[in-house]
Amino acid sequence: MSAGPTITAHIRPYSKRFILALFFMSLVAVFTAMFAFIIQPLMDELFIQSAGGTAAMAQKGRMVRNWIQELFQVDRKGMTLLLPQLLFVSFLGQAVFQFFSLYFMKTLGLKVVRNIRDNLYRNLMYQSIDFLSKSRTGDLVSRLTNDIEKIKFAVSETLAVYVRESLTLVALLVVIFFHDWFLSLISLLILPVAAFFLALFGRRVKKQGIQSQVAVGQLSNVFTETMTGNKIVKAYNMEEEEIRRFSRLNQDHYRINSRIALVYSMASPVMHTMGGLVAAIIFTLGMQRVADGIMTPGQFSSFLAALFLMYNPIKRLSQANNDYQQGIAGYERVQEIMNTDSGTEDLPTAESLERVTGKVEFRDVSFGYSSDIAVIRDVSFTVQPNEVVALVGASGSGKTTLMNLLMRFYEPDSGKILIDDHNIALITRKSLRRHIGLVTQDVFLFNDTIVSNIAYGSGEPRMQEIRRAARIARASDFIEKLPQGYESRVGERGVFLSTGQRQRILIARAIYRQPRIMVFDEATSALDTESEKAIQEAMLEVMEGRTTFVIAHRLSTIIEADMILVIENGRIRESGNHRDLLKRRGLYYSLYNLQFPEMDIIM
Repeated sequence: MSAGPTITAHIRPYSKRFILALFFMSLVAVFTAMFAFIIQPLMDELFIQSAGGTAAMAQKGRMVRNWIQELFQVDRKGMTLLLPQLLFVSFLGQAVFQFFSLYFMKTLGLKVVRNIRDNLYRNLMYQSIDFLSKSRTGDLVSRLTNDIEKIKFAVSETLAVYVRESLTLVALLVVIFFHDWFLSLISLLILPVAAFFLALFGRRVKKQGIQSQVAVGQLSNVFTETMTGNKIVKAYNMEEEEIRRFSRLNQDHYRINSRIALVYSMASPVMHTMGGLVAAIIFTLGMQRVADGIMTPGQFSSFLAALFLMYNPIKRLSQANNDYQQGIAGYERVQEIMNTDSGTEDLPTAESLERVTGKVEFRDVSFGYSSDIAVIRDVSFTVQPNEVVALVGASGSGKTTLMNLLMRFYEPDSGKILIDDHNIALITRKSLRRHIGLVTQDVFLFNDTIVSNIAYGSGEPRMQEIRRAARIARASDFIEKLPQGYESRVGERGVFLSTGQRQRILIARAIYRQPRIMVFDEATSALDTESEKAIQEAMLEVMEGRTTFVIAHRLSTIIEADMILVIENGRIRESGNHRDLLKRRGLYYSLYNLQFPEMDIIM
């Protein structure tokens, strides 16, 4: 697994916006420093000028005062009016440019997170069936939502704090060093100690942050499972057990986050205590330097103002570091998915399969979901165009797996699968699946209109063809009786329709694509007799002029198949039509007798 890009790499496409935000943050720092500078002439006007002129002023005190007078061309009386106005301008400048810097950084964070979320979702969409089947849905949802929210906060909030407060610190450092380098060096003794604690707290938060987000994924997974399977939970009276399971995970989540809260709670008091210690030392030395005439009261006040203004940036940097580490933890969890090889990329030389007659051939195909357990073993058979092939056998014998291999949801460990003598491994997946219609027992409809569900994956809906597909699927009658007809919404997973109605919509969807090859995987297994009869009629009409594979436990649905493949333990044990297989009195004969013991065997 290769290392992915850092979180800052996602900012580069928006470098102009970031530079603009940086410019506004620089102005915030400048106006903050301006406020600290203005304090000096203001205080000197109050304590020195009113007491007898400028003679007692230190050299730097006179320098700032004279510079302001020359810049604005004002006399002493004018200074008295100008300085409060400059103080207001410093506040106004901070407010205005703070707004612009925050806006550009927040929208930058939103853009970055939008792209990361898009890329993550795209990556998940193209992940292999194997990866998705082994992943927990709740964990994936947590990464797509909770982890990405942490990233958004890290980019739009904490990164802005890092930059803005760092620039403000630099500007304020200029102020304090301008006034007195000795006191400045004394005050900066806090920085190495603060950096040590920042690094210590940051490591703890990052470690606990990863554990917290794993816990959120587990909570999300339990919630998703119990909400989806709520009927089973209630049917087996497992409400209290599921509540206890959720509570245990919730308690684990609380415990992890309480440790994070401890680190957060410690960070501010530690910084506060160190700041208080430095303040006590600075006051002791500063008052002595004012008494010795090295500094004016205004200079010392300006120095203190800048020093105390530095406290908030240091405190915010400490907090931002903790938040940023949680964002990095979330980003690393997202990158785990992004760096996972999907295994679904087509070969660079893969060609598009444009036209298909429907010949299908399996040559010595073997496959296992894990390296040590084979599900399919040396399977070979050939299906001619327009033939109907039934696959029968016990659950777990490998019937559905064969169709998964045909659809290239998985790749064979050995052997070849050919369509019209083309090795499907050398064909693009999109073009292959365009020629195959799939109807499964696990009926999935999107929470959209019937029109959208039938036309799913086939571009702009064409109503005439949609109505034709619905008619063939024996769905048009019940659709036209719905209040909005074809524009009726089916609800989440088709909850507003019966099981039989959902299955017929699924068949209509497959027909609408007009595939040359059809796969019916247990399409009638969960239906009542009336629905099963309607769908069997639809299947017979769909099969005409197409190569069709039918997987069925109910042997009554496959009696008229051109070829029946009897699968046992991943191997083809018998093949032939219904009458031939009964005459052999083998495995198929036994299966048929089990289902229809009261009927005379058709010979």
